[in-house]
Amino acid sequence: MSKKILSNRALRKIMRIALYQSVLSLAFATIMNAGNLHGQRILEQKISFRLSNVEMEKVLDKIEAQAKVKFMYNPHIFPAQKYSFRFEGEELAEVLRQVLSPQKVAFELVSNRIILRKEPSPPALPGQGLHEAPVIRNITGKVSDETGASLPGVNVLLKGTQRGTITDAGGRFVLDVPDSERNGAILVFSFVGFTTKEVPLGNETDLNVQLVPESKALNEVVVTAFGMERKRESLVYSVTEVKGEEFTQAREVNIGNALTGKIAGVNATSMASGPGGSSRVVIRGNGSLNGNNQPLYVVNGMPISNRPATVLDQANGATTDLGDGITSLNPDDIESISVLKGGAAAALYGSQAANGVILITTKKGVKLNKGIGIELNSNFTVGSIYIFPDYQYEYGQGTLGARPTTQGQAISTGRLSFGEKMDGRPYVQFDGVERPYSPVHVKDNIKNFYKPSTNLVNTLSFSGGGERVTYRLSLSDLQSNSILKGSGYKRQTANLNMKALLSEKLSFDTQIQYNYELGINRPGVDYVGTNAAWGVYLLANTVDIRNLAPGYDPATGREVEWQHVNQATNPYFARDRMKNKDRTNRVIAQTALTYNITPDFFIKADFMRDFSNWSEEDYYPIGTAFRPLGTYRSMDQVSTRSNARIIANYNTVVADRFGIGAMVGGNWERDMMSSNSLVGSEFIIPDWISANNLRVIVPSKGYSSAGTNSVFASADLNYDETYYLSLTGRQDWFSTLNPGNNKIFYPSIGGSIILSKALNLPQAINYAKLRGSWAEVGSATVAAYAINQLYSFRPGGHLGMPVQTSSSAIANPNLRPLTSTTSEIGIDAQFFNNRFGIDLTFYQRVNTDDIVSTGIAPSSGATSTLLNVGKIRNKGIELLLTFNPIKTPDFSWNTSFNMAYNQNRVLTLAPGQPTGPASLLGKDSSTRFGRSYQYSPDGRLVYNSISKYAMLGPTEPLGIGVPPYTMGFENSFTYRNFNFSALIDAKFGNKFFSVNKQYMWRFGLLKETLPGRENGLTVTGVDEKGAEFSHTWPATHMATYYNNDGQYQSNFMVDGSFAKLRSVIVGYNFPAIRLQSVKLTGLNLSLVARNLLFLYRNSEHFDPEQGINANNNAQNAAGVMMPKTREIGLNLRLSF
Repeated sequence: MSKKILSNRALRKIMRIALYQSVLSLAFATIMNAGNLHGQRILEQKISFRLSNVEMEKVLDKIEAQAKVKFMYNPHIFPAQKYSFRFEGEELAEVLRQVLSPQKVAFELVSNRIILRKEPSPPALPGQGLHEAPVIRNITGKVSDETGASLPGVNVLLKGTQRGTITDAGGRFVLDVPDSERNGAILVFSFVGFTTKEVPLGNETDLNVQLVPESKALNEVVVTAFGMERKRESLVYSVTEVKGEEFTQAREVNIGNALTGKIAGVNATSMASGPGGSSRVVIRGNGSLNGNNQPLYVVNGMPISNRPATVLDQANGATTDLGDGITSLNPDDIESISVLKGGAAAALYGSQAANGVILITTKKGVKLNKGIGIELNSNFTVGSIYIFPDYQYEYGQGTLGARPTTQGQAISTGRLSFGEKMDGRPYVQFDGVERPYSPVHVKDNIKNFYKPSTNLVNTLSFSGGGERVTYRLSLSDLQSNSILKGSGYKRQTANLNMKALLSEKLSFDTQIQYNYELGINRPGVDYVGTNAAWGVYLLANTVDIRNLAPGYDPATGREVEWQHVNQATNPYFARDRMKNKDRTNRVIAQTALTYNITPDFFIKADFMRDFSNWSEEDYYPIGTAFRPLGTYRSMDQVSTRSNARIIANYNTVVADRFGIGAMVGGNWERDMMSSNSLVGSEFIIPDWISANNLRVIVPSKGYSSAGTNSVFASADLNYDETYYLSLTGRQDWFSTLNPGNNKIFYPSIGGSIILSKALNLPQAINYAKLRGSWAEVGSATVAAYAINQLYSFRPGGHLGMPVQTSSSAIANPNLRPLTSTTSEIGIDAQFFNNRFGIDLTFYQRVNTDDIVSTGIAPSSGATSTLLNVGKIRNKGIELLLTFNPIKTPDFSWNTSFNMAYNQNRVLTLAPGQPTGPASLLGKDSSTRFGRSYQYSPDGRLVYNSISKYAMLGPTEPLGIGVPPYTMGFENSFTYRNFNFSALIDAKFGNKFFSVNKQYMWRFGLLKETLPGRENGLTVTGVDEKGAEFSHTWPATHMATYYNNDGQYQSNFMVDGSFAKLRSVIVGYNFPAIRLQSVKLTGLNLSLVARNLLFLYRNSEHFDPEQGINANNNAQNAAGVMMPKTREIGLNLRLSF
C-alpha cells in the first residue's frame, strides 16, 4: 500500500475525529439552556494525575490544565505546606472534594470558573455568649478590575480578624461588621494575579473597589540559558522576549529579518538578494574586525549552525547569496524568541556567545481531553517594487554630445547618456534598428523587466496527547517567487516535538526538524556577470529594455550585446540563460532525558545534531559574451554540528526566605565539514549541462573539523525574592589553538534588588528593580588549521603537472582566544497600575586580543599573518518604554517604543599599522575610507594645472556603515473582535558607498551631470601652487569630465538613515458561537503588509537598506542590488 494512500487514510481519520468532536460539542451547546447542566458536565470530567510533595498551587494548576477551568482564590486560604495526590479516572467533583475538604475550603462553580473560599466557622451553641449582642451592620460592595469588569472570587477580609467573605459571580459581596469594630476598620481585598488593596471602612456601607493587576515582571517567566525558565524578576541582566505569534502574519522568509525594530540594541538587516537570502543580526555592535559578529542561535537550549553562504560568480563579478542557517526555521513552529544581550546572560554558552545569544523555543504539544488539535495557517502576499532612481531625461544615449549613428557606436555607448538633447527623431540602437530618440524612464524599464513577487506559506499542525505523552507535528510548505522571472526559493519543513513521562521521575523530550530547501536561479548582486540588475539600472535613458529580449540569438545561441564591456551581461541573458540551483537537506535532531531525583534536584542529559547536505550548480552556457565556450561549477558539502551536554540542577528554599539554586554541567561539541567541488569550462555539446560535457575540469576536495570541550557551573541566591545574586563560570578548551593557549575561563557575577519590595515607594510605582552585572566571555575566532602553515596543489602548474604552493599568510601558532569583557547596569519599573513601564540599560563591552589579519613586509616571503592585536570597545544605552493608555472590556491600546545608541571604537591595532586619518585607530570599526576633493587652507578647490581636473585629497573617513542609532515604535489596538497593529522602525547615522550611484554618475544618468551639457562648464579655484585657476570644459567633453568624477568617492556616499512603516496588520477574530456550524474552534483573517512605506529617507535613488553580504562586518558599501519590495496580502488561521 502506497504511502500516499496511508497518509490520505490517516488524514481522513483525523478529520473524522475532529468532525465527531465538533458535532458533539455543537449538540451539547444546543441542549444547554441552564448553567447547572453546564456545570454538571464540567464536574463529571474524568481527572487523572500523580503529584508528590508539591505546593497546593501546583495541584490546582494541574487540575486547570486537564479540566479547562480557572480557579479563583486567595492563596492565603491554604497553609504553606506540600501535598501528594494520586487520581486515576476520578470525576472532577470527587477530586475537588478530596483535595479541598481537608483544608476546610469550599468551592462554587460559575461558568468555567471555580471560586474557592474558606468554609464559615460554625455558629455559637446555645448558652454560649450570654452578653448583649452587638449592633451589626451589612457592608455591601462590588469589586472590579481596571477596565470595570466584575471580579468574582475576590477574598474580602476584615483586617486583624478571621471574618471575611468572597465576591459572587457579579463581583458583589456582603459582609457583617459590628458597629463596635467600625472605628478604624480596614477591609483587605485580595485576588490571584491582582495587587492586594486595603480600604478604610469609615462610615461607608456600600463600596466600589477597583483592583489592578500585579506587575507582569513579578510573575512573567522567560527562557534563559540552556532552555531554563526563570521568573523575570530574578534576572540580573537584560533579556527581551518576543512571542512567536508576532512573526506569523506580516512575516519574513528569514526569521532574522523579522527582529528589525522589535528589540532595543538588536540591529537586523535583510540582504538585498531576493527570497531565501541571509539576514545579518548584530547585538550591541561589532566586537571583532575579522571574525564573526553575529550572535549564537540556540533552538530549545542547543546551538545550531548559522554561517551565511555566498558564492562569487565565475566572472569574479556578482555575488550570489545562498542563505543562512536560520532561513530553515519556520515561524509557525516558534513559541518565543529570547535575546540574551549581555555577557552575564550568555556566559554559560561560552566561546560561541561573545556576540550574544538568540534563544528560540519551539511550540510543544498540549494535553487534550479528546481528539487531536488541528491548526492551519496560510499566508499569501504579493510584492511590488516601490523605490525608483531619479534620472535626467534631457540628453539621451551617446557621448561627446552626439547620438550614435551606427550599430557599433550604439553598442559602444549602450550605457552612456551623454548624447544630444532628446528630440524624438529616429536613431540607431544596439541591434541596428532605428527607434525614437525619446525618454525611456528607468521606472518603466524596471517595471517591464521585473514582475510582482509572490509568497505562499501553508502550515498544518497537529497536537495532542494525554497525561503521559504530548506531541506536536507540523508540516509546512513555502513557495517564494522572486521579482526576477524564473528565480525563487522553496522550503518544505516537517517538525515533530514530543514529550513523554516514562515514570514519576524520568521524562523524555525529543524535537526533530527536517528541511528540504531549493534555491532556483538566485540572482547575482553587486557587480557584473550574473547580475541582471546591472543592465536594468545602467541602460542608456533612451533604450527600452524590452528591446534587449530575449537576450540571445535563437539561431546561434550567442548573447546579444548591448554595450562594449562583455562582462556586463545582457539582463535577459543573465536572467534566462545563466542558471544556478542549490539544494539543502537538513535535519536538526535533539533528545533529552531528565531524571528528577527529588522535586528540587534533577539531572538532564541532552544530545543534538545539526546535519546538512548541501549542493550547488551554476553555469554560463555556450554563447556567453564573456566566456564564449561556457563555464560550469558544482559543489557538494556535508556539515554537522554535534553537541552533548549533561546538567545537574538543584533549587530549594531555606527557612521560607533564602532561595538557593545551583547548577553544574559539561558540554562536548564537534563541527565537521567535508566538501567536493568541480570547476570546468568549454562545453563540447551546446545546452548539455554536465561535468561530462567539459573539455577542462579542475576538481578539488576540502575537509575540516574542530571541537570544543567545556565545563560550567552557576549559583543563584536570593533573599525573600527581593535581593538576588547570580554567579556563573565556564571553561572552554579549543581544538583550533595550540595547547597552552587553547583554554579560557569565563566568569560572571550579577545582582539585583526588587526596590518595590525592599522600600516603601510611592503608590504610583507598582514595580521597580535595579540590576547590574559583569562578565567575561570569549571566542577562538579562527578557522580550523589557521595556526598551521597551509599548502595546496595547483593543477597543471608546470608542464601539465600539479605544483605545490604555500599560503601567502604566515602561520602564528601562539594565537590566543579573543576575550570580551562586558558590564551593564539597568533599571526596570512599572507605574500607574502597570499602565506605564520602563526598561533602561547602560552597557559597555571591550573585546581584547582580537585576532586580526595584519599585513607584513613582502620581503618575508608572505603578505600577512594573524596576530592578537585588536581591541574594540562598544558602549551604549538601551531604552524600552511600554504604555497602555486605554483598557476597557471592548477596547484596548498598547504601545511600545525602543531605542538604542551604540558607540563603537577601535582602541588598539598592530604595531606598525597606519595611524592618523587613514587608520581605524580611534574610529568606528565600520568606517569607510576614501578620497574626496583637495581643498586649499581657505576652503577652495585645488585643480591640477595640466589635467585641469580637481585634485584628489588625502584618504579620510567618509562615514560609518553600521548605524549607531536604532529605534522601534509599535502600536496595537483591539476593539471587540477586531485588531490592528503597526510597527515603525528607524536607523540613523550610517552611510554607505554606492557603486550603483558611482556608475549612474559616470554614465550621465543623474541630474547632477546636467551642468555644462549646453554651453560647457567653467570651474574655478586654485592650482597646486596656490595660484588662481579657471578653466572652461566644452560641452563635448562632459562625458570625460563626469567620468573622472568617479574617483572622488565622497560623491557617492549615501545616507543610510531611514524611518519605515515596517508592518501593518488588520485582523478579525470570528466569534466562536458563529463557528460551531462549520465545526471550527477558531478563525482569524488578517490583512497584512510588510515594508509598506518610508516615513523618512535621505537616499535619493535607493532603498537605504542595501545589505550586500551578511558576512561583511563593515556594511559600508553596496553595488547594483536587487530592488526591494512592498509586500501586501492575507493571513488565514483556522483551528479545529
